[in-house]
Amino acid sequence: MTRRAVIEPGAFGPRAAILEEGRLLVCLEPPLPEGGISDRVFLARVVRVEPRMNAAFLDLGHGREAFLTAKDARLPGEGATALPLARRMREGEMVVVQGLREPDWDKRARVTTDLRLFGLFLVYRPHAPQSEASGRARGRLREELAERARRLFPEGGFVLRRFAAGVDDAQLLAEAEELRRRHQRLVALARSKRAPGPLDEADDPLDGVLRFVLEEGAEQLVVADAALASALRGRLARLPPALQPTIEKLPDGRDAFAETGVHTQIEEALSPLVPLPGGGRLVIEPTLACVAIDVDGAGRPALELDLEAAEEIGRQLRLRNLGGSIVVDFIDLTRPADRRRLEEALKRALRDDPAQAQVHPMSALGIVQISRARRGEPLAARWRRPCHCCGAPGREPSLEARIEQLYRELRQRRPGCHRVRAGGELEQRLRALRLAWLEGHVVMADATLAGDAFVVEEAG
Repeated sequence: MTRRAVIEPGAFGPRAAILEEGRLLVCLEPPLPEGGISDRVFLARVVRVEPRMNAAFLDLGHGREAFLTAKDARLPGEGATALPLARRMREGEMVVVQGLREPDWDKRARVTTDLRLFGLFLVYRPHAPQSEASGRARGRLREELAERARRLFPEGGFVLRRFAAGVDDAQLLAEAEELRRRHQRLVALARSKRAPGPLDEADDPLDGVLRFVLEEGAEQLVVADAALASALRGRLARLPPALQPTIEKLPDGRDAFAETGVHTQIEEALSPLVPLPGGGRLVIEPTLACVAIDVDGAGRPALELDLEAAEEIGRQLRLRNLGGSIVVDFIDLTRPADRRRLEEALKRALRDDPAQAQVHPMSALGIVQISRARRGEPLAARWRRPCHCCGAPGREPSLEARIEQLYRELRQRRPGCHRVRAGGELEQRLRALRLAWLEGHVVMADATLAGDAFVVEEAG
């Protein structure tokens, strides 16, 4: 099946989406200007160690807190150890960590000391004792990549991405050396600092997009923006010909996400209701305790419906980036053979998910529990916020969603100065962000508008 990557400028940087046969699989959103937690490197201070939880609470600086579990704590020179965290860390100690997931509702951000520095073809893990192949490589390819990783990097610490197979040794060794230098700079910076805060260098957002589309196996890039297309061609020219996706250039002035249906499918993924092609639907409701999914049959045969639902659940979990404990109420299957078929179908649907997922057998009541690692930020956390009236989560567009709408509207208008009248809440957010694309436009507060509303007018 053909995979296409749709890439479009956004209010906060370039956005990317992967389509397979027209269906949206996953999105890559740029970090917000104030910076997120995921994948960023911080110098953190240990606030307290909780022996009963075998975990530590950390201060990342600038009012941000994080949670470090013992299994995520691999300290320099320590190697494998079963010692409790209370005997390995002390309050007030400074430690270098990397974000695993964003804070979510009442949960703190989660971090690890097992650093991962990302190159185009390699991932450098300074504390890892072995070199290996990416977990997304399969079969013979994975064996060949693992053997090559051990040969090139016998000292350990490197992961070969699955598309590194098409790259010569010299290019991999050069990238490895640059990643080592980057780590040395981080260590030196950490030693020079006395207060917690971010350590990592600013990453070119297009480099992250390119890593994303190559990792996802996109065969074609769909772009409408001329400057973005030119920048991507320059980066692709540095790749071996066999790795270069083709570029489909849409007419200037078009919105690539709108033209390919990405905008529509993102909006659909923000709804709790997911229609199934053969009839019936899923109802997906994230809660504080778990993600609850109900399979509604509409009178269809149980096994047929459950198998179709299993495939769609695999797609929706990754698209929405839902993690933790996921509880699925399938239509009950009485035959053990049918239950096994459903379990295998769920495992196939989650096989290519980069987040670790485990499927548990169906209970007597038709309940299947899935454990999926929480990584990054859920889709709804970026584009939705709690209702201002009742506080229910995910009911209203977030300010970031409104800013994205404003960015698209200004791009569709003719060049020149425009006046943006914005509700008080949105106007304050825009002024705080100081977004470069708003330069040359006039932003003013309008008390007659709702807090997150805006109106664009010609400034003449």
